[in-house]
Amino acid sequence: MDLANCNFDTARFLIFSGNVFSGVVYYSHFIALLSSLFIGFFAFWKNKKALVNRLLFFLTVFFALWSLLDLVLWANEKSEIVMFAWSLIILIENIIYVLSLYFVYVFLEKKDVGLRLKLIWALFLLPIILLLPTKFNLLYFDATNCYREVAEGSIATYYTYFLEIFFAIWIIVIGFLKYRKSEIVFKRQIFWFIAGVLIFLLAFSSGNVIGSFTENWTLAQYGLFGMPVFMAFLAVLIIKYQAFNIKLLTAQALVAALVILVGSQFFFIRSTTNRILTGIGLVLISLFGWWLVRSVKKENQRNEELSRMNKELNENKRQLEQANRELKKLESAKTEFINIASHQLRTPVTVIKGVISLMISGDMDKFTSEKRKEFYQAAWIKCRKLGSIIDDILNANALTSHKYTVRDKMAEPINLGEFFTKIIKGFEPEVRERKLELVLENVDKSVPNIYGQKDYLEEAFSNIINNAVKYTPSPEMTNDVRKKRAGKGIIRVSVERDRENKAWIMVKVKDNGIGIPKKEMPKIFKKFSRATNAKNMYTDGSGLGLFIVKEIITGHGGRVWVESVEGRGSTFFVKLPVRPGQDPNIRKYIIEKSG
Repeated sequence: MDLANCNFDTARFLIFSGNVFSGVVYYSHFIALLSSLFIGFFAFWKNKKALVNRLLFFLTVFFALWSLLDLVLWANEKSEIVMFAWSLIILIENIIYVLSLYFVYVFLEKKDVGLRLKLIWALFLLPIILLLPTKFNLLYFDATNCYREVAEGSIATYYTYFLEIFFAIWIIVIGFLKYRKSEIVFKRQIFWFIAGVLIFLLAFSSGNVIGSFTENWTLAQYGLFGMPVFMAFLAVLIIKYQAFNIKLLTAQALVAALVILVGSQFFFIRSTTNRILTGIGLVLISLFGWWLVRSVKKENQRNEELSRMNKELNENKRQLEQANRELKKLESAKTEFINIASHQLRTPVTVIKGVISLMISGDMDKFTSEKRKEFYQAAWIKCRKLGSIIDDILNANALTSHKYTVRDKMAEPINLGEFFTKIIKGFEPEVRERKLELVLENVDKSVPNIYGQKDYLEEAFSNIINNAVKYTPSPEMTNDVRKKRAGKGIIRVSVERDRENKAWIMVKVKDNGIGIPKKEMPKIFKKFSRATNAKNMYTDGSGLGLFIVKEIITGHGGRVWVESVEGRGSTFFVKLPVRPGQDPNIRKYIIEKSG
């Protein structure tokens, strides 16, 4: 047959011509093409880094390309162009199925697939790619009629249909398996997603099947509406479950844009039938979008409320667990303290009772005056120790029960030179006995009198210096040859104005003692807390001294902290305002420095 007698119209831009038998062809192709591209670009724009968004984008791009090539088949009159477009359509159709399977995997598993699986998919496509320009794919252009058809080979007729069925079954299987393993909330997402993908693929492939068996190619065009249906299912996932990392507000704009997109068809369609179809589609999409957004708003409100309550519950649970851990630690430390304190209380009492018993029985008179003095001295030392333990317990309890804060009217002027000289003098007997050195290294002359409660501050600094003396070994107490060669242990006390703020003073107490283990530094100022190496050196100790120090210094508006290296000594820093409450920057300064 001579094709010149067919009176083919010349195609404009390859796709517009009178050769297209019905306007439904353009209507179905453009609606599917534009809606898919819109969703694909939208998801890609919202999150370019997410693999699932990129796969959706490529899937819609290949579908749009397929739609354009299919229009070329309907509109173009040139056999070579039809042959070329037809061969590409066969390849792209199978690529769409592979991309759909890949898309399903990533959406369900929330991660990329392995290289091995990708290679398997590539092998399925390889025969089509290699045989694309051969007679195994397309035999010839049928010139016996005016239908502009192409005779297909075994690849196009059998292999591609086999692949499409195989990939569709694959999607159903992985969707079913994932559905069974998932929680109820995610099961709904899987249902909407798999249903949308399958409707799209089945409708996409049904066009050729319907046309081939019924010769009704007008009906076959409606198979392309599987893509808008798929987009509607994705819209549900985007809005209802916030899939593809797109939030509700943005998804509402997406629904509105889809309505505008469908409505815009009225500007270029001419036939009454297409106007009716567009109107029906517009009404359905509008009703669907209104219902979806309205129902999801309510659900999101409930979800937000549940999420808020869940966060509060988790926070309360976390705080309760933390409090429980702290309580257990405190209880353990308290038990340890009671054991130590009971021992420390019994020992002085036993010694005192022994001395008094000797006095009552008259046996004390049998000893020489020097021996009696030793007994009395031992009783005196034990009495002091007993008083110190009792003071620690009572002070710690008082400071815990009542927040200690120094007010200006409670404060008295304190000359720091005289203050620290007196404290250091009180440690002279112990320092001399243990062959240590305790020096007031420096009192900056520019340091003014500070204001505070003298008795409390004396207790605080005495506790710090007492710790330094107690945990600085004398040469005889250490087995470290280097320390023996280095000579006696030394504790240095210095007082100066703070360099950052002249309204403050800084006191440093530095020793070359046993130091504090790094992991135990955060808890050193807590009640009943003692470092492990301190317990090993002295079994005595209440673990209340540094707790009392912190409460007193904090009550004066100051701050105390320590820097230490285990085995190389510690430095305690005390920063105090010259006058509590007088400097307006003090409170801000404390907050900034303490973090």
